[in-house]
This record gives sequence, C-alpha cells and structure tokens, in this order.
Amino acid sequence: TESKKISLTDKNDLVYFDAFSPKKQPELWKPDILRKIFFLLKNNGFLVTYCAQGKFKRNLKEIGYQVISLDGPPGKREMIKAIRK
Repeated sequence: TESKKISLTDKNDLVYFDAFSPKKQPELWKPDILRKIFFLLKNNGFLVTYCAQGKFKRNLKEIGYQVISLDGPPGKREMIKAIRK
C-alpha cells in the first residue's frame, strides 16, 4: 500500500477521530500520529473519539492533552475528549 501524507496549514478547533479500533488499525493509534494531531489543533482545540482504552488515554496525557472521559452513545460506555492546552 502507498502511504499518503496530509498537509494542513491551518490550525483546527476539532478533530473527530473515528478510526477503527487500535486492534484493527494499530498504525493510526501510535503516539507519533496523536502528536501530529496535537500540533494541528489550536490551543483549546480538541480531539474526540470513541476509543477509551487506558493505554490510549495515557499516550494522550504524555503528549500533553488534557483527557476527559465523557458518557458514550448507546452501546458505548464512554468516549474521550482530549484538549490541547
């Protein structure tokens, strides 16, 4: 498969991270990807996702996100809001 790069110049308020689970697409959940998203966000911008795994939340915190657990939609116990501070 060919690797594609995304080039964004503007900072974003929100990233809705709706990738498949870390078990299905582990390459999308690596800290280097989450760090790139962090730097694409404005201050107080945030990433939201349905993934609420402990390792994922720890990775977000190590990068510098403030991590908040939210009630999930039907069928999901919780979801995550990760804010760039």
